Amino acid sequence: MSTTAATKRAAFDLITVRQMAACSECVNCVRHCPSRAIRNVAGVREIIAERCVACGACVAECRSPGFAVRDDLPAVRALLASGRRVVVILASEFIAALHPIEPADIEHRLEAVGFASVETTVLGEELVAAAYERVHAVAGQTFPRLRSTCPVVVQWVERFYPQLVPALTPIVPPYIAQARLVRAISPADTAIVYVSPCWARKDEVLEAQFEGIVDVAIGFDELVNLLEETAVDAAAEALEATPHVRRPQLAKELSLIDGFPRRTLLERDMTDAGMVTVRGLADIDRILTAIVRGEIAPHVVDMLNCEGCIDGPAVNPAVSVFAKRNLIAAERERQPPPVVDSRTFLSAMPAIELRRSFEPHPIVTRTPTREEIDLVLAAGEFASRAETIDCGVCGFETCVDLAAAICLGDATWERCFPLQRKRMQRAHDELTEFALVDPVTGLGNRRSFDSRLADEVSRAERYGSALSLAMVDLDGFKEINDKHGHTAGDTVLARVGELLGEVMRASDVSTRYGGDEFAIILPDTGKTDAWLAAEKLRAVFIDTLIELPGGDKVTVTGSVGVASYSEVNSTAPRLLEAADAALYRAKHRGRNRVELAFG
Repeated sequence: MSTTAATKRAAFDLITVRQMAACSECVNCVRHCPSRAIRNVAGVREIIAERCVACGACVAECRSPGFAVRDDLPAVRALLASGRRVVVILASEFIAALHPIEPADIEHRLEAVGFASVETTVLGEELVAAAYERVHAVAGQTFPRLRSTCPVVVQWVERFYPQLVPALTPIVPPYIAQARLVRAISPADTAIVYVSPCWARKDEVLEAQFEGIVDVAIGFDELVNLLEETAVDAAAEALEATPHVRRPQLAKELSLIDGFPRRTLLERDMTDAGMVTVRGLADIDRILTAIVRGEIAPHVVDMLNCEGCIDGPAVNPAVSVFAKRNLIAAERERQPPPVVDSRTFLSAMPAIELRRSFEPHPIVTRTPTREEIDLVLAAGEFASRAETIDCGVCGFETCVDLAAAICLGDATWERCFPLQRKRMQRAHDELTEFALVDPVTGLGNRRSFDSRLADEVSRAERYGSALSLAMVDLDGFKEINDKHGHTAGDTVLARVGELLGEVMRASDVSTRYGGDEFAIILPDTGKTDAWLAAEKLRAVFIDTLIELPGGDKVTVTGSVGVASYSEVNSTAPRLLEAADAALYRAKHRGRNRVELAFG
């Protein structure tokens, strides 16, 4: 691996740090990461360094402090305390980034903090735009020119489209051009701090090819913190009381966003397919895919991750991109016309190096086989690929993509919302069944009996339909338990449950009331028919030989009490009390018999 690559790999682990103790499990980081660089397994999330392009989506989308950008303010404080001359370079979006601080006060505030000089990247953007003009003027190109000074986009190309790295235009970002200019005209020991709209710049300055150009890069969010925490001494307060006059600002005549040449855009119209402007990694990925496939062949592709650097993650995220544009436009209107045009001004500047290099860093990963993916899909309860739903909630475009990530150990089926919903419903049904079903007999339990009896009594009252209730008690069940053990007793109970299912009608509701007692609700059944049904059940008990686990065989008999809905037994408690009283008489009169309740 080259020195540049090694430096970049070491730095990537520093761009964001995980604070898992603070994680709220919202999984927004997983869903919004464009490069699928968040591994989410067994409730633990971590950044996959090889895939991370430092876009900061995980930080921006996190609903709790689960991720944090590396704090580089300690290095800035150390420089300010070192006695060296420290120059701060502000990205040209500083008006919006530092709002509501008045533009006239920004330079003054920074000098009060301890910076010897305050610069912006405007001159660097003009230098870079002039360099791009010269590249775009070269005729006879046979491949697209990919134009981006965005480190996120550069990493995207280097990692996911390494075959297109030669198409990247090798021109430095504007802040590097500005920093080289500052070094060219400043004392040798001058330190430079760059304030960026993008967190990815904090690592870009660590690349070997940019070594020694910028000492520290921080985000505008960090600069705001520095301004808020820095005490202003008496001298600074006195200076603050003095009206501060801003230095004349150079107008951006050659450049648009981040050094894009204005001339290139003016020489083409909106219908020109040779010029493509694309924002956001999703659209950039589609354009690059189309280029690789040979579906399009534009001359120039201008690519940025954000809607311009003004929409960078460190630029006043509480303010909309439209409001930020208005702030910058208003400040531009307040500026007087420049005395010297940009080209004349640039001609007087010392010559600096504007070329840079790119290196492909392809993602090396195993591609799961079709068979492996199909096995994982089966584990996700998809019988075939035709059954997949591709809802995209998990953050992957297709269920197959998610299955491939699971094969590689980068995800689990916990990310599949439809599957988790299905499993939750199944668990709910199982819990409901467990709450209402007796585990020994498979019949309804006392809770289900109480609920169903109340419903059937209400129905009989409303529609005037017949209703009966039979209470069954197994004779001599205690002796079976005492002689053969409780396992044998459970076998008898289970067999009785089966007999109830075989003998009673499908509309009847058989339940285990408790112990060796059973309750049977007979809808639309009068007293006579209920008595006949109870007699039939009693006869079946007598004729059934039950084999116990030890090989012994026993028979059981049952005592039954039957009650029917009437004016006397017009509520569920009264109907149950009447059937229970009839059962007591059946047992008191010799057992193995059916007794009818009075009324």
